[in-house]
Amino acid sequence: MHNTVIPMLFLLSGLAWAAPPADFEAPATIAAGQKRFNQNCVYCHGNAGSGGKGAPLQGRDDLPPQYLFDTISNGKTRGALQMPPWKEAFSAQEIWELSAYIHSLRARTPAR
Repeated sequence: MHNTVIPMLFLLSGLAWAAPPADFEAPATIAAGQKRFNQNCVYCHGNAGSGGKGAPLQGRDDLPPQYLFDTISNGKTRGALQMPPWKEAFSAQEIWELSAYIHSLRARTPAR
């Protein structure tokens, strides 16, 4: 059993675990995330998450809050596309604000 616990701990150590703030859907939280998104994410993910070099984020109801937090924190590699980890640049609160903004885009109809 000891041989399986240690590798599992190493796997889990790369994940960021933090509960979303109580005000996850508050307009002020979403607005703070939108400002940060426009300063740091729009180049790859497009205006209002419409897509570009990075994946489109509008109309996506398959991105739960914890997934957003973990992906922003730890980055992602998909083939040749890479999203850098942001956990050294932003606090957990700032990452939750970004997550709240992106989560709010789920109700937006993607631009075609």
